[in-house]
Amino acid sequence: MTVQPIFETLDRTSSIPAAPERSSDESTADAATHLGASSEPSPSAQLRTQFLRRVAHDIASPTGVTMTVLEELANESSRPELVAMARRGLRRLLRLSEQLALAADLDAGPLSPDTTLEDVRGLVKDAQTQAIAIDGRRDIVTSCELPDEKLVADVDRRLVSSMLREVIGNALRLASSRVTVDVSHADGKVTVRVQDDGPGFSNEVLATLGQRFTPGSTSRGLGLSLSMAKDVLAAHNGTLSVDASTLPPGRRGNRGAAVLMTLPLV
Repeated sequence: MTVQPIFETLDRTSSIPAAPERSSDESTADAATHLGASSEPSPSAQLRTQFLRRVAHDIASPTGVTMTVLEELANESSRPELVAMARRGLRRLLRLSEQLALAADLDAGPLSPDTTLEDVRGLVKDAQTQAIAIDGRRDIVTSCELPDEKLVADVDRRLVSSMLREVIGNALRLASSRVTVDVSHADGKVTVRVQDDGPGFSNEVLATLGQRFTPGSTSRGLGLSLSMAKDVLAAHNGTLSVDASTLPPGRRGNRGAAVLMTLPLV
């Protein structure tokens, strides 16, 4: 029996811890800073944030326990392919939990990254590996081109890793046959370019780029990945932009999408 994950359509990996919860006082203070000292979050905004955090928690807790039990049973199973399917499904639920937790943090106010010096090449390579573990398909060829020299940036490893994983996962889910990830640098910035040969971005999607839970953009999800990536990059003085892919058209003859992410180097 094939079971379609209920929440898989929310957007475009290993077990990922949910973003740390902030207290209601911290959330209110962040929101006041974001909206102005005299502004208070509306009751509906507070309810939305609390709801997102509760759903994220209620998904992550039982899923994490189930994943632990599954790993214990994996050594005794005579059907490793079924264990692999279950593990992949649980990782998708954990990814959803992380997305919702981050969406709640973004609703509460500007992000405050906990930064360390990281080699961006390693973050990109790890993100690609984790994205393939969640969203990889046998009919999709992936490649990753990295420069030889270190590219050090002052970033929040958890946030940036999650962002890269989501953008690459988005490409994997929508590609016809190929996804490429290329890293380059110039003028004190590193650029990560993720391309696919899928349906590309419609004018409707481009008009709402950066908005979460936007209706009518189902061909590339509900906007969670790109909107959160844009906010994460902004918190690091980086940028996100989209363009048409330079890859050959996919099986349906469409020109795919390219997502470009930049971060300042130290």
